[in-house]
Amino acid sequence: MTYANYYKVWATVLTAILASILLSVAAFTTGAGAQEPGCSGKVVLDPGHGGNDPGAVNTKYGLKEKDQTLEVATRLNALLAGDGCTVYMTRTGDKTLSNNDRYTYANSTGADILVSIHMNGATENTVDYTTTLFGKWRKDKELAYAVFGDNVNPPAYGLRTLSAVNGRGTTWGTIATKDPYSYASGVLLKSNMPATIAETVFISNDTEGQLLSDPSEVRQQQIADALRTGIEEYLAKH
Repeated sequence: MTYANYYKVWATVLTAILASILLSVAAFTTGAGAQEPGCSGKVVLDPGHGGNDPGAVNTKYGLKEKDQTLEVATRLNALLAGDGCTVYMTRTGDKTLSNNDRYTYANSTGADILVSIHMNGATENTVDYTTTLFGKWRKDKELAYAVFGDNVNPPAYGLRTLSAVNGRGTTWGTIATKDPYSYASGVLLKSNMPATIAETVFISNDTEGQLLSDPSEVRQQQIADALRTGIEEYLAKH
């Protein structure tokens, strides 16, 4: 065999080896990219108010709590479902629901948790903070605190990660807070699963109202993202 033929043979062999390696790497990369779902569990999302009950309002920007909670819940539904959760919604349109309707539906799903989404209101348009409510201490409190956010500064998950919008938040730039507290709501007390009411922001706040009325709906997405992290933090431990 001449040297020229020798090199041609080895060039062919090396090309085949290299092609085989590249195919293996591609297959490995494809497998690695197929991540397991990041959320395992069943979640009931309850957009607060609805129908003939508008909830809190912002008259300056023409906002109603019932509309904003539904928008946030719809976005949160997409996020959780995309991560692998099974999500149930107490309402998907502008529908009047009693507390009995809400917890009865939630109980019928056999879900792991219930998160009722709300926005607060105040007569003073500069007030803005976030908090969560729980009904039964042993059943609900842990979920309420997870959705509220971790006790580090700056927070890593939950509603505490929301940015402050009017300069009256924390020193590290997140929204002001009120510690989770017990509240005698039928939605919380009569649900079979751990449940919390998330009073996400103050719709009556002037700056929040401006952001919530923005067609880009960035603030609604931020709220949905914050709720997602708190919910998934809780589910990851249960």
